[in-house]
Amino acid sequence: MDLPPHTDRHIGSRPGTEGVTLHIDAICYVVVMTTPARRPRSPRRPDVAPAEAADTREQILAAAVSAASVHGVSRLSMTDVARSAGVSRPTLYRYFASKEDLLAAALLAETTVVVAQVIEAVAPIDDPRQAIEMGVLVTLRLARAHPLLDRIVRTEPESLVPVLVAEVDAAGPSVLSVVRQTVEALLVAKVPGLDAPGIHRLADVLTRVLISYVVNAPDEPPELVASSVATFLTVGALTPQESSP
Repeated sequence: MDLPPHTDRHIGSRPGTEGVTLHIDAICYVVVMTTPARRPRSPRRPDVAPAEAADTREQILAAAVSAASVHGVSRLSMTDVARSAGVSRPTLYRYFASKEDLLAAALLAETTVVVAQVIEAVAPIDDPRQAIEMGVLVTLRLARAHPLLDRIVRTEPESLVPVLVAEVDAAGPSVLSVVRQTVEALLVAKVPGLDAPGIHRLADVLTRVLISYVVNAPDEPPELVASSVATFLTVGALTPQESSP
């Protein structure tokens, strides 16, 4: 299955989503509006204009991803991030109370970039199986190409697993909840014949499969994995089940 041209762009570059249809904008809107914003645990509120604060926060998150990609998570320090972002340590701590808060926010931000590109890739596909295959394929390829995820998976997978599999996060939405919510919204649009409980179960299974493959990449090519996952899930989900006596 061929990827749409936009999905080959580097994740860390924060690509735009030009060309995304109104239907996909609506899905993004639902996911964003129903997901509470991440809040650091106890930093002081930055005493700057909202627009400037947002820019500084994005600058810090980008610096965290870049520094962690080079140094790894265990060796990453707030000093490294502050230096890379061009801000002082006090300024950094006004936005993020700890390294854990910063890394969780950075990972969530990178997840939203992947989610946006998956949504864009799946948008024009009506067939449920093909839509799932494309979504899985794009996710696997982007995860493999991401410098931070690649570094963590190869050298420090134990630091990534707790963040990815947590159902809730005290500081805001978890990666698992954001991915599952997006998958569920896409399945509602792509699998109209499945009832709400079926959609929820399928979304949960697909989300956990995706996260498992991100943490422990399969040996087989992404194309083969995506095709197999799509076949297994659609055959199982869309085949009528016999009622138990």
